[in-house]
Amino acid sequence: MTASSHPVPVIHCDGEENLGGPCDAETTHPDARTAADVRRLRTGDGWHTRPGGRDICPDCWKDGLR
Repeated sequence: MTASSHPVPVIHCDGEENLGGPCDAETTHPDARTAADVRRLRTGDGWHTRPGGRDICPDCWKDGLR
Protein backbone atom coordinates (compact mmCIF):
# COMPACT_ATOMS: atom_id res chain seq x y z
CA MET A 1 0.00 0.00 0.00
CA THR A 2 1.45 3.37 -0.97
CA ALA A 3 1.31 6.48 1.17
CA SER A 4 -1.18 8.09 -1.22
CA SER A 5 -3.67 5.25 -0.72
CA HIS A 6 -4.00 5.90 3.03
CA PRO A 7 -6.93 8.02 4.17
CA VAL A 8 -5.90 11.43 5.47
CA PRO A 9 -6.74 11.82 9.18
CA VAL A 10 -8.61 14.99 10.07
CA ILE A 11 -9.60 16.41 13.44
CA HIS A 12 -12.56 18.75 13.85
CA CYS A 13 -13.01 21.49 16.42
CA ASP A 14 -15.52 20.65 19.15
CA GLY A 15 -15.81 24.27 20.30
CA GLU A 16 -18.92 26.40 19.98
CA GLU A 17 -18.92 29.59 17.94
CA ASN A 18 -20.03 32.80 19.62
CA LEU A 19 -23.38 32.52 17.82
CA GLY A 20 -24.07 29.19 19.54
CA GLY A 21 -23.46 26.86 16.59
CA PRO A 22 -20.67 24.37 16.26
CA CYS A 23 -17.30 25.56 14.98
CA ASP A 24 -16.49 24.22 11.51
CA ALA A 25 -12.68 24.37 11.81
CA GLU A 26 -10.71 21.26 10.98
CA THR A 27 -7.05 20.43 10.47
CA THR A 28 -4.78 17.70 9.21
CA HIS A 29 -1.04 17.29 8.72
CA PRO A 30 0.83 15.75 5.78
CA ASP A 31 3.00 13.62 8.10
CA ALA A 32 0.06 12.27 10.14
CA ARG A 33 -1.20 8.71 9.74
CA THR A 34 -3.67 8.80 12.66
CA ALA A 35 -5.82 11.38 14.44
CA ALA A 36 -3.42 11.11 17.40
CA ASP A 37 -0.58 12.11 15.06
CA VAL A 38 -2.57 15.15 13.92
CA ARG A 39 -3.18 16.17 17.54
CA ARG A 40 0.52 15.83 18.40
CA LEU A 41 1.72 17.65 15.28
CA ARG A 42 -0.81 20.50 15.51
CA THR A 43 -0.27 21.32 19.21
CA GLY A 44 2.40 23.82 18.17
CA ASP A 45 -0.16 25.50 15.89
CA GLY A 46 -2.49 26.21 18.82
CA TRP A 47 -4.80 23.18 18.69
CA HIS A 48 -5.70 21.76 22.12
CA THR A 49 -7.17 18.46 23.25
CA ARG A 50 -9.48 18.58 26.26
CA PRO A 51 -10.45 15.79 28.62
CA GLY A 52 -12.67 13.29 26.87
CA GLY A 53 -10.83 13.78 23.58
CA ARG A 54 -12.49 17.05 22.54
CA ASP A 55 -10.36 19.00 20.04
CA ILE A 56 -10.39 22.80 20.22
CA CYS A 57 -9.08 25.04 17.43
CA PRO A 58 -6.86 28.06 18.17
CA ASP A 59 -9.69 30.56 17.58
CA CYS A 60 -12.15 28.86 19.94
CA TRP A 61 -9.39 28.42 22.53
CA LYS A 62 -8.48 32.12 22.33
CA ASP A 63 -12.14 33.12 22.61
CA GLY A 64 -12.57 30.93 25.72
CA LEU A 65 -14.94 28.52 23.97
CA ARG A 66 -13.44 25.45 25.56
